[in-house]
Amino acid sequence: MKLSELGEFGLIRRLKKSLQKISPQVLEGIGDDAAALRPSKKKLLITTDMLLEGIHFDLRFYTLFQLGYKTLAVNISDIIAMGGTPKYFLLGLGIPNGYTSQALDELFSGIKTLAEKHKIEIIGGDTCASNHGLILSGTLLGETNTVIKRSGAKVGNGIFVTGTLGDSAMGLMLLKRLKRPVKIQNENLNFKIHHSQLNFYTALPLFKKHLMPEPRFLKRIKDITAMIDISDGLLIDLCHICEESNVGAKIYLNKIPISKELLSTSKLMKINPIELALKGGEDYELLFTAPAGSKVNGTLIGEITRKGRVMVDESGKETSFRPEGYEHFKQR
Repeated sequence: MKLSELGEFGLIRRLKKSLQKISPQVLEGIGDDAAALRPSKKKLLITTDMLLEGIHFDLRFYTLFQLGYKTLAVNISDIIAMGGTPKYFLLGLGIPNGYTSQALDELFSGIKTLAEKHKIEIIGGDTCASNHGLILSGTLLGETNTVIKRSGAKVGNGIFVTGTLGDSAMGLMLLKRLKRPVKIQNENLNFKIHHSQLNFYTALPLFKKHLMPEPRFLKRIKDITAMIDISDGLLIDLCHICEESNVGAKIYLNKIPISKELLSTSKLMKINPIELALKGGEDYELLFTAPAGSKVNGTLIGEITRKGRVMVDESGKETSFRPEGYEHFKQR
């Protein structure tokens, strides 16, 4: 059914039927003028992330399921980076003419899949027509006993990251070569890069990191002094911690975790994987600081210093770094 036939209120009824599950903490969800929640005794965290067609995503590369999944994932990452547990999600949706209810069902299915995985309730939002492509604005509420900010890093703290870095940036580069969506399932995806073959099994983790990032939950956060999620790139996000904490940083390039898939693909593409890890962005891993010797789930890549921002290469040469990465409104 075309959205023009379903109408705004028909869409809301469809959303309420397919997405909403009410817990005792949700007094009123989808369908009223506002959601009503029963507050807990914990601190409340609120974040919002907007995804705009042509800026944040290209529908030549994404399925709508993947786009829905990612919309919630990037919001979850922000809540986790503040030490919180995600609880309640609201979606603002601007929809261009021509979409069908079936297409939107696919989008909502991506959101619902990740929401159910992490026990997040979808409690409301807004819908409207759009003359400028698909627009998704997610708002996520979370709870925490202790808020972790960017401003708590101390001199002598170790600098840690979760997972591997640069995979998402490489995944996007490969998608731009393919110029079509990848369904994240076994398919015949071998294609040539500089007269060499890259197979699906090597490319899969890179595609998935970009299209459907998995929020990185930490089992232990007690010792963490400052944290941020890596959305714009390691360098620029580390600079955010340095600025907010009024400290410097030293990182060791040979300690930055790089996946074997990125290493092999970078070799074929003749690209330095460290550059992607430092500046690529959209990895949605966690970058955090903690006292030396802390038992944390992450790779130690450096330490907090009194001043300066320095990278150390394998030979021991030190080079100052600037906040390079993705920044909206900057000329690119």
